[in-house]
Amino acid sequence: MMSYVERHGTGARATPPVTASNHLLPLLQLDASTFERLCLWLVRAEGFTKAEHYGAAGSDGGRDIVAFRGPDPWYFQCKRRSRLRRAQLEAEVAEVAAGVASRFAGMPSQRVTMVFVVTSLVSARLRDAVGSYAAERGLACEFWAATELDERIKRHPELVQEFFRVPPGWFVEDEVVVPRRLPHAPLRFVNRTPELASLDRLLDRSRQSPGPSMAVISGLHGVGKTALGRYWGNQRRGYFPHGDLYGDFSRRRRGGRVDASEVLADFLRELGTADIAMPLQFAERQRLFQKLTVGKQLLLLLDDVEEPAQALAVLPAGAGSVVVVTANSRMDALLMEGARHVEVRPLEPAAARGLIEEAIGAERVGREPAQIDQLIELCGGLPIALCVCAGRLEADANRTVAWLLEQLARERPLQALSAPNGYELEAIFDFTYADLPPGVAQVYRMLAIHPGLDISAAAASAMIDRPADEVRRALDVMYDAHLLESPEPDLFRMHKLIREHMANCLDRDESVEGQAAAFSRLTGYYLDTLEQADRAIVLDRFRLVPSPADSGIGLRFESPAAAFGWFFQARHNVISVLRTNFEQEQDERVWRLTETLWPLCSSQKLFAELVESHELAIRSAHRLGDLGASARLYSQLGRIKAELGDYPAAGMLLAEAKQAAQKYGDLRLIASVIEFSGVALLHEGRYDEALAEFHAARALFVEARRARGIALQDYHIGWAHIAAGDAVSALDPLTNALTMFGELTDRVSVGRVLLRRGQALIDLERDQDGRDELVRAIEVMESCGVRFEQAEAYETLSRSAAREQDRSQAQAHLIKAYRIYRELGHPRADELLITLGLAAEN
Repeated sequence: MMSYVERHGTGARATPPVTASNHLLPLLQLDASTFERLCLWLVRAEGFTKAEHYGAAGSDGGRDIVAFRGPDPWYFQCKRRSRLRRAQLEAEVAEVAAGVASRFAGMPSQRVTMVFVVTSLVSARLRDAVGSYAAERGLACEFWAATELDERIKRHPELVQEFFRVPPGWFVEDEVVVPRRLPHAPLRFVNRTPELASLDRLLDRSRQSPGPSMAVISGLHGVGKTALGRYWGNQRRGYFPHGDLYGDFSRRRRGGRVDASEVLADFLRELGTADIAMPLQFAERQRLFQKLTVGKQLLLLLDDVEEPAQALAVLPAGAGSVVVVTANSRMDALLMEGARHVEVRPLEPAAARGLIEEAIGAERVGREPAQIDQLIELCGGLPIALCVCAGRLEADANRTVAWLLEQLARERPLQALSAPNGYELEAIFDFTYADLPPGVAQVYRMLAIHPGLDISAAAASAMIDRPADEVRRALDVMYDAHLLESPEPDLFRMHKLIREHMANCLDRDESVEGQAAAFSRLTGYYLDTLEQADRAIVLDRFRLVPSPADSGIGLRFESPAAAFGWFFQARHNVISVLRTNFEQEQDERVWRLTETLWPLCSSQKLFAELVESHELAIRSAHRLGDLGASARLYSQLGRIKAELGDYPAAGMLLAEAKQAAQKYGDLRLIASVIEFSGVALLHEGRYDEALAEFHAARALFVEARRARGIALQDYHIGWAHIAAGDAVSALDPLTNALTMFGELTDRVSVGRVLLRRGQALIDLERDQDGRDELVRAIEVMESCGVRFEQAEAYETLSRSAAREQDRSQAQAHLIKAYRIYRELGHPRADELLITLGLAAEN
């Protein structure tokens, strides 16, 4: 979130509580004299006492250099810089050395502590170079750059209170979000010394760059670009204290293009932005990403990028950050922007031999040196081909390299998958495919039906219509043969080249009817699993989709948390399946999938998925002429638009929903549409109109004998009265809703009703009763894992405590609310920072 200084400038009076994770930006905003004073306090707090003022030459008369006594004499140099240059540092070291020699001759082991506030780390090479330079002059250098300075300040909250005007007890030890999402290093990686050295040079350069640095790793399909990026990133991740992020563009590819906005959304989630606060528009996501990465040193690996604009769209703001792009082309546009080019060529024979030797052992390689050379030449030095061949030899110790070459010679080397310079990849893959047991070979080719690049064993089993343990064993065989990767437990990933070969085998060995039937089963698996997840979250909500029979196709969930956990991992595949069904005009499946997505996405505020799925599903419902589906989808999309603040669009969509629902004639559907209209009006602040809608919907639910619908309207009526300032009228409907939800054993709704009752009682100045209700609400919602409403409850408790002049309790409750909003990434956290800062001033 944006810092207080960023929002209001250094001249603003109010100052927010400073957290351990946001020291650096306020430090950079301090004026020079205040910064010097802070540094002096810090070295005293670290146990050093002032010895004497040391006046060196310079425009400030040496005010930034002060001598301190510790176990040995220390000389503290205070500088504020955005960049560090070796020549400048050496000049300053020489100046201090000369002063020490003249003033403190004969003193033992002098040390110079040079303190810099910078936007990047001091590189190891720079430290070593300047340290050696100082040692030659009888001094030892130590650097306190931005990160080191921040760590020291965190040990002394009193300094924060003094220099950032935060009252005692308000120092919040923030839990810094440090994402570590880089995939593990490849298990087999041969020496790429020149390429690794080139990336290391980029790392050194990045430490003195005012912005992020970039490298483009390019080369043929299968040459090992991703492996190089992953290996280097895992080796050097210690240079990036604020974490690493991984953007897999191939997983987002659809029709040859990728929506970089989806990649940004994943990055924002990793940096602590909850889905409830995820911006919908690409430009807003970019702005938030820039704000969250200011002052951070991150490593980004952007895999399988096809267009320069995709990489430029997700650049972080932090100086010292490094972005590594893997691509099939040079990306000249990125090179013109200053990116370093790292070309990955096929492996040299010695390196290729080492890769095979690692798999089958030096003894087997030594027995057939000429045949090994032939195999390396056939594979063209491509690691993917070498790994597949090594896997075939590794599977049976009695197989010789000569036997493998003979088998490959029998395959017909087509050009579809061959590299541009004639590497016979399809011959290698064809042989491997032919060498698989028949059951495994079927699983291999059928994987190409799945729209995504990764698949779970359960989804594969449903798609292929074979027992789960049998399919899992087949997937394990392919993993052992290097035909699949497994980035996460029970998730299997297909290499792009091998996936193309799978598709070729599928078209050759499976009928069109068989492929269609498999995709239908795959859709059924996702639909059944989504329906089970839906019911794990809310058992008895109104649905147009009929209750599913216990087919056993999909997964089952014991709790809402389990359902949400599965969906978060599988949502990209779910949306891909929905898109494919839309393209195939399987319209019934499209709208059913979308309606079932509603509780999974709306509870997590996954607005991008909601908007895309509903826009496609509405078109499907129109093609079907299904008025019921149209009404349901229009109303849900209208509610989404209202939550996003697009009230004109929400109004038009809900008007369409009402018209379609009236024509359809289902009483429950009409009532649901009217309820959603009321929620949209409530978000817009049109309380009287919202109340009218809720009362109308309630009457219809009474007629339809739907207890949950009645309870929901009473809850909304009470909430609308509170929002309109009429707490008296809110209590009766909320009491009724509480009783009904209790009978329905809907604990999430019970917690929300308790929250509104507590707010109403506080508004009526029945503070003790209101606080009791709010405490109960927090307990219930905490047990259900509902966070947002807990923050609302703490805010109301703070308001009550402030009215009773209990300032410390009011502040404590407000800080709890702030922490929850901050963890959710909700914009309300920024507003509470201002409130907390104003309280600090007063």
